[in-house]
Amino acid sequence: MSPTAKHFRSAGALLGTLVLSLACVNVPTSASAGTRPTPKPTDTSCATTGSVDFGVDLAGDGWKFTTGDDAAWSDPSFSDTAWRDWTVPDNWGNHTDLSGYDGFAWYRKTFTLPARPTGVTDSNIIAALGKIDDADQVFLNGSEIGRTGGFPPTFDSTWEVPREYYPADGLLRWGATNTIAVRVYDGTGGGGFYQGPIGLYSKSRLRTLAGVTGTAATRTQLAHACAVLNQQHRAVAAGDWRAYAATLANGFFHQGDTTDRRVSELRTLLKKGKVTLTDAQAEVFVDSQGRLVVDTIRTWTGLPTARELLYLDPKKDVELGDHARFFRDDYDSAAMNRRVQFNVYLPKGYTKTTAKRFPVVYMLNGFNGSNIEWEARDIDAVLDKLGVDSIVVFPDGDSGWYVDTAAGNFKSMIVKEIVPMVDRVYRTVADRDHRGISGVSMGGQGAFTLGLTNPDLFSSIASHMGALSLAPLVGTAEERAANAGLRPLTLVAGMSAADLNRHRFYLDGGDSDEYRFGVAAQQMSTALAAKGVKHDYQLGAGNHSDAYWMPKLDRSFGLHAEQFAAYPVKQPREPKPVKDGYVWP
Repeated sequence: MSPTAKHFRSAGALLGTLVLSLACVNVPTSASAGTRPTPKPTDTSCATTGSVDFGVDLAGDGWKFTTGDDAAWSDPSFSDTAWRDWTVPDNWGNHTDLSGYDGFAWYRKTFTLPARPTGVTDSNIIAALGKIDDADQVFLNGSEIGRTGGFPPTFDSTWEVPREYYPADGLLRWGATNTIAVRVYDGTGGGGFYQGPIGLYSKSRLRTLAGVTGTAATRTQLAHACAVLNQQHRAVAAGDWRAYAATLANGFFHQGDTTDRRVSELRTLLKKGKVTLTDAQAEVFVDSQGRLVVDTIRTWTGLPTARELLYLDPKKDVELGDHARFFRDDYDSAAMNRRVQFNVYLPKGYTKTTAKRFPVVYMLNGFNGSNIEWEARDIDAVLDKLGVDSIVVFPDGDSGWYVDTAAGNFKSMIVKEIVPMVDRVYRTVADRDHRGISGVSMGGQGAFTLGLTNPDLFSSIASHMGALSLAPLVGTAEERAANAGLRPLTLVAGMSAADLNRHRFYLDGGDSDEYRFGVAAQQMSTALAAKGVKHDYQLGAGNHSDAYWMPKLDRSFGLHAEQFAAYPVKQPREPKPVKDGYVWP
């Protein structure tokens, strides 16, 4: 595993299947990336102004719905008149006959597009379908335009992932009737569309819906943006990493990447062979501070395509980065034998310094979840409000119970890969006294098992409504038997007071928890107290829900903060900061 194996991350929503048709200018690879000629002011061919404002809202009434599964239902000519009239967004839990239903269902809607508006091309249009619980496959006029998640027998819940799909050129029927058909599978709980936007939109309209605003770029500004993009394309195609580095500003920081990290990744790719960089469907607008922002679908050879917002200096031929403090990172995992994601939260002081190091808290998701669920909770705003002064890392625990089984090597992924990777590429205080672990439900169980079995890695341990009475419920029968001892109550019973007191503990549970994890928390508190182990424990009114545990984050992060403060760190001298004149978060 190497951090250089990840792709350059997206600043926008996770994309589904992408059909890319409009690329920026193809630049001859023989051009010298280090001696780019001054572009002509009229060279704006790599992008548009981003001023095309178009949208067809498909939310609301007019949908048809049925349970079951039949491939013929994707055909526009299929008659769905016998299906139920439906409204989206919806939630199966609000329908008596669907509240307990897990399985397949289909949605269909027939609608008329207006005549093609001036300036709108098929490549401008994104089919946004909001969030769907759990997996989906989408057809437009009979052709598949994307899918997210996995259907049985390889079920993969992606309930928290925003859906964005790109119809192929010629698929939209302007001034005529169109049919969208959505195949959905729900594996547990809820089900169906539960959040918008839902419709066909230009990028500009989607940005507006997301609260990202700006003004259209002038032709001169477009030419400037194209000059920067094309310089990057030439440098990469020529294998000239130094010329590529010259396009990144002093103080560049984008989705966790510094210049050094980005260049290291590029050099690793170049060692594997020829690399190309393309930008498709690029649109340029100007933000409130005068920065040029490129909304692009970016592809590096051999790496996943991603939609990104690139921030460019309007006066210099350099990319500034987004200076984001909450984003997705990813890498090629040897433990999981695939690319895996994790989210990262950086405290407010991180991007305002270049030398200061920070403690780290690892936050584990519950069953049927992932790292992306924290985005739906706006966890960055929550942590900002709490004043958390730690890096917080959110691995994708899926439903793997944080152990190594045939379902995935989740323990090895975190302990052997993500922890050392985070210490290498982020400014951490890389020792156990400044590394805590928290979790919710299945994640609370995982926080105890990973924390207690890896005492040299983790100091403080926190569980919110954790499954502390359960052993890992994953893997083959043999694997479950082998992991039976990883029941937190069993682990604590078998440990000495001295070993337990190497950690600080926080735990809670609701008195109406449907899974009796409130009882498990009481039992854990009793077990720790019997051994004289100090801990912070709450049993409060509430069930197994966010409404119970999220208000208690101040207690768990307070525990971590106490642990970190007990071991003061001498910080390196901070060099003179680079000032670029922009206000960053």
